[in-house]
Amino acid sequence: MGLALLLTYIALNLLSPVDMLPGLAPYRPSLILALASLPLAMLVRLQSPEIGKLRTQLILVILFFGYACGSWLPHGAYGANVRTLLELAPNVIVYFVGMVLLRSPFRLGLMRATLVLVAIFVMANGFREIPYVRATGESTPYVLAVRDPISKEAVRIQGLGMLHDPNVFGQYLLMILPMLFVSKKGTGLSVGYMLAVPITVLFLVGVYLTGSRGAEMGVAALIGLFMTRRFKRTGALLSAAVGALLLVAINATSSRTISMSGGKDRLALWSDGMSYLKHSPLWGIGFGNFQESQGMTAHNSYLLCAAELGMLGYFLWMSIVVVTMMQLGRVPKVVGASNPALAQWAVALRISLGVYLFTGFFLSRTYELPLFLLIGMSGAIITAAGGDDAIPLRGTFWPVWSFGLCVGILTLIYAMLRLRLV
Repeated sequence: MGLALLLTYIALNLLSPVDMLPGLAPYRPSLILALASLPLAMLVRLQSPEIGKLRTQLILVILFFGYACGSWLPHGAYGANVRTLLELAPNVIVYFVGMVLLRSPFRLGLMRATLVLVAIFVMANGFREIPYVRATGESTPYVLAVRDPISKEAVRIQGLGMLHDPNVFGQYLLMILPMLFVSKKGTGLSVGYMLAVPITVLFLVGVYLTGSRGAEMGVAALIGLFMTRRFKRTGALLSAAVGALLLVAINATSSRTISMSGGKDRLALWSDGMSYLKHSPLWGIGFGNFQESQGMTAHNSYLLCAAELGMLGYFLWMSIVVVTMMQLGRVPKVVGASNPALAQWAVALRISLGVYLFTGFFLSRTYELPLFLLIGMSGAIITAAGGDDAIPLRGTFWPVWSFGLCVGILTLIYAMLRLRLV
């Protein structure tokens, strides 16, 4: 029952029934579904004490949630903290429920099927509406018409709700791709490849039709993550060459080229984000205040977190990512022989999370449901592998890595701004 509610909740959030039926918006159906699944997850938690072995990731998520909900306290806007709670709670509930209920390869497979079906539904509607958009030049719910004075008129497919942005939908497709090649066999090869290969081709066509420069670069990053994982140093060199060729091919065939000049508006927003961080480096300007101040979001998940929540909130967010990636990386060594399917899921989710974070450098996806779902699925795998007891974090220096990445990414953004301004 709890798993069915979780899958329904995820599907409805991604398909956005509120956009289909605007009359439902005042009733917050997504929040109601999330709260309905929470008691069942709590019951499973009480019946499964082994879930308590996942400590570090869970504590970091709770701390981050509490910090974000209180991010307006230093600014005296107490009512805004309630708004933050209502906006962020459904996504954090997804993390907790997913961590509790998705602790087997079979259940993870059901979640994968749900994500795939949602993607196919959106793409089917997009493909159906493309001829109309090309004929009329008018946008539809699933296709955005773009008039580029330099190149040509282009169409970009998108979803509804949280996927109502071609860039975000492209990221969503990339996030699913690594999960398609997980099977029960230790090699990963199975009859499932009969479905995985054509779905992969379909999703890559979908990424192309989103016209998203970030998603197209994400394809190169996905290839790099896979080849580096498979062939180590040789794979890294090969992936660099393949990635470069891929970007050249994209620039040659796409109506939207990948270049620094193509992101002038984004760089201007990054400059404003750095100004907000300098203004309030410790606390930030408050959850959601970037878009309220600019009318647009930061177009960078890392800078958005730092600007709105300050270095403290940014460090907590980065720590969740670092701890998750570290523990996922050790799961295959712990359960590879006894549970090869779980080991494959750990590898796949690590790549999915990696490509999500890479594309998140060009998108504001700091607090979104897909990220918390990936973290929750990862937590479920780590729990099934024995949690912090079997995969201890002692000696990993994860706080040092987290802080270093916080500073390093902000430094990279600052360097890109300086290079653009020269």
